[in-house]
Amino acid sequence: MTGRLKQRQYETPEGEKRTVYEVDVEDLGPSLKWATAKIARTSRDKVPHPADDADPWQAADGADRPPF
Repeated sequence: MTGRLKQRQYETPEGEKRTVYEVDVEDLGPSLKWATAKIARTSRDKVPHPADDADPWQAADGADRPPF
């Protein structure tokens, strides 16, 4: 991750002083700025199982809710 750490101060409506630290993110994950990457295609030798494409948020009864 690359970015900037910022600090700011404010006062609440009750008169308390607060300090907040914020992160302004520029890149998240692997960055190619200082490295190289090698791209490789994955093989599709096996036939995919129908459950591999199933939506994990779709309940078995068809309702649109988490399965727990």
